[in-house]
Amino acid sequence: MKKIFKTINFTILASSLLFMGSCKDFLDANTSVDTEEGTALSSAGQLQMVLTSAYRQLYFNDQGADRVYAGLPGLQMYVDLGGADIVSHTNMGGNQVDTYKYEPGRTQTTGTSDAIWSMMYKIINQTNKIIHAVPAAQGDEAIKNQILGQAKAIRGICYFHLIQNYQQTYMIAKEKKGVILRLDPKEDLNLPRATVQQVYDQILADLGEAKALLKGFDRPDKWTINEDIVSGQLARVYLVMNNWQGALTEASTVYNKYSQLMTRDQYRSGFDDAITNAYPEVVWAMKFTTTNNLGGGTQFNFWYNQDEKYGEGYTDGPIYAFLDFFADGQYEKLFEKTEDRYQFWKRTKNANKEWSTKWAYDKYKHYGDANGAVQGNTRPEVTLMRGSEMLLIMAEAAAHLNNGMGLAYLNRLQTARGVKNLTKAATGNPLLEAIYVERRKELLCEGVTGLYDLLRLQKPLTRIQETPTYVEGHYTWGMTNLDGYDPKSSNPIGTLPSNDYRFICQIPQLEMTRNTQLKESDQNPFKGQ
Repeated sequence: MKKIFKTINFTILASSLLFMGSCKDFLDANTSVDTEEGTALSSAGQLQMVLTSAYRQLYFNDQGADRVYAGLPGLQMYVDLGGADIVSHTNMGGNQVDTYKYEPGRTQTTGTSDAIWSMMYKIINQTNKIIHAVPAAQGDEAIKNQILGQAKAIRGICYFHLIQNYQQTYMIAKEKKGVILRLDPKEDLNLPRATVQQVYDQILADLGEAKALLKGFDRPDKWTINEDIVSGQLARVYLVMNNWQGALTEASTVYNKYSQLMTRDQYRSGFDDAITNAYPEVVWAMKFTTTNNLGGGTQFNFWYNQDEKYGEGYTDGPIYAFLDFFADGQYEKLFEKTEDRYQFWKRTKNANKEWSTKWAYDKYKHYGDANGAVQGNTRPEVTLMRGSEMLLIMAEAAAHLNNGMGLAYLNRLQTARGVKNLTKAATGNPLLEAIYVERRKELLCEGVTGLYDLLRLQKPLTRIQETPTYVEGHYTWGMTNLDGYDPKSSNPIGTLPSNDYRFICQIPQLEMTRNTQLKESDQNPFKGQ
């Protein structure tokens, strides 16, 4: 099933806001530095148009690879498909299956390693054009600062995703080769890989400057980046860097404004109306419309999330689902059956046992506008940052700081979600492990757990295969590329060691070929630590 892409068309707002122009010329780059020559950015209005183009790529990536590489909503799938908690069927094929299976081409230099690379550098190119042109552009200084702040924030976000996907985690790889820091639209193609430390320094600089520039900015929509989103991003970055005080400070700043967490009914509603229903804890979100969408390329389509009363097919009832994603049996065991987040039910009516034996999961449900909804009716709202995540960052940071508040923060979230057996461990590894589990339970497929948490916490990937006595485990195709897997075992288990380079992408062949500053020795290994 191919994605349907439409040209983004944001509503024209007051002069201080973004508006849509004809931005296609800026989206046709074939390499990470190609841009349209002679583009005039002499006014705030023209800068706003290019910024809108950058947002479009960030949210849709409509000229990139399929599905799991479709902007930030696609990365939400990619990050968790590389973990242990999602099981993916093969019936739809495509990159989401390759990601789940750990196909070698997922990260190898001649495979799809260019997908995230090209997506992020296209966006970075857009922001570099803006950042370079703002000082000389005509227009109100306050508006120019808002544009500049958003551009720097987007650039920082892109580099954060790049560095998490193209090198081992910060705490063990500070001096290793990271990604290429391209900070000027006229900068030479031929640049070396900066160190991981240098990349993080740039991320912090961009986000810090963005936060100052966006202070007091009253954004028009949830998709528009403001000071709160920047603080949330800083909290995420500090968490990876083990800067516990920085993470606590930034996350607390956001949480204090978004502390009214979702109710039971809101959490169980399908996560697709967070903007329309104005859920108070949603910090950042974007929506698909008839003109701005990824067709059927969202995770709302991939989860087996049908309402049972309508039937078991792709278009039975108001939900269009590809019947692809399930929750692993080990993941299901993490939940109390009475808590608000427990949304599993055993499928027993589908004739295919590859489906009926798995745990279906309906955190992500989008109801179409007609019974038997078609692909074109898939118009969900995607949450990109919530107060719950900030509360969990606060809990983890406080636990490391041993300031006595880590358990209180964790219990606050557990209580809000109806957990009865609250964590009692007040300090040390038992508390931290409870927080890590809570992140998995609360934030599945929100782009911050899965693969990213395995890397930053330096934990191995472990999957347990389905067997006749454990039917809710991983499919065989999710196991064959993992270490230690023996299909003849009575309890087949597959692992990837912590920090293994199979988690991490190699530098794309196009970059290695064209960039004269890169040698073969600059390439990441395909596997190993």
